[in-house]
Amino acid sequence: MIRSVPAPDRRQGPLPRASLMVRLIAELETTMIAAGIRALGGDLDRAIIFMVVARASEMLSPHGAGHAGGEGRGAKAISINALAASLGRPFETMRRHIHALCAMGLCVRGPAGVTVPEAVHGRPEIQALFRSNHDALVRVTEDFARFGLPLPDTRAHRAYDWHTGLAAAHDVLLTGIEFHAHRHQSWTDMVLANAILCANARPLVRSRDLAMAYADDGVPPPEGLCQPVSTGAVARALGLPASTAHRRVAAMIEAGVLVRRARGVVLAEAIHTDPARTEERRTSMLHVRQILIRLAAGGFRFDAPEANYLAPRPALLQFA
Repeated sequence: MIRSVPAPDRRQGPLPRASLMVRLIAELETTMIAAGIRALGGDLDRAIIFMVVARASEMLSPHGAGHAGGEGRGAKAISINALAASLGRPFETMRRHIHALCAMGLCVRGPAGVTVPEAVHGRPEIQALFRSNHDALVRVTEDFARFGLPLPDTRAHRAYDWHTGLAAAHDVLLTGIEFHAHRHQSWTDMVLANAILCANARPLVRSRDLAMAYADDGVPPPEGLCQPVSTGAVARALGLPASTAHRRVAAMIEAGVLVRRARGVVLAEAIHTDPARTEERRTSMLHVRQILIRLAAGGFRFDAPEANYLAPRPALLQFA
């Protein structure tokens, strides 16, 4: 398994405002996935695999140092077996996608495994993807600060390199996959469910009072505060084929994951309140906190998150 951060102590008590953290991190993950799908020609699986290989190659930031690496350092290879184990995918499926990514010139496969070479980072579509991913992470830290969620102290002694934040964004994405993908039949289902969570929760993140009222686990918002979203709107926001989205949403409704309403679909209440899922969300948010602590070691300005943007604050995905 690829482990981006040490496992946190799971013996701790309830994580304050965990549900609010989950909603905000879902916005980050959904933004990254949508950008990846568009950069990789509409292929969801290859977008995820490419971003994970890019992180594992350590060209973004070394795993253990918490800050961007020096100039001229070569990419680190990762085996297809390790990728398959970490992402919970069959070896042959992973091998097929890696072969396609190599044919696209995005990855290189050698005796030690697969890498994303440094030259790929200069391709316009990849550079745009990585900068977008970085700023989506900055946005979530800014929102954490806005809602008073705990953030690490800034360490002013180190100059910040934005690749450090990019590595942290990919670590958060990998954490979400590792903890939640097994609950879904496919990555498509996982991504659709996460996007639907984002759309449903928009009223709860627009209003500070509502956000704080339903910030903790065990306090699910009433159905009237959950904003239904149409399947077509989710497909357009993510860049997925509408036919695929409709087929998978119908299957998730049948499985009890989603509930159909007059103006779209919402996550079923059982998904919010199931104790096993709640514990998984709590543990994944503890991992996110560890990632942010590592990011602070890289000089990220947690005292002024807006100072870390490469471009103006990115808008949330629109589910119109």
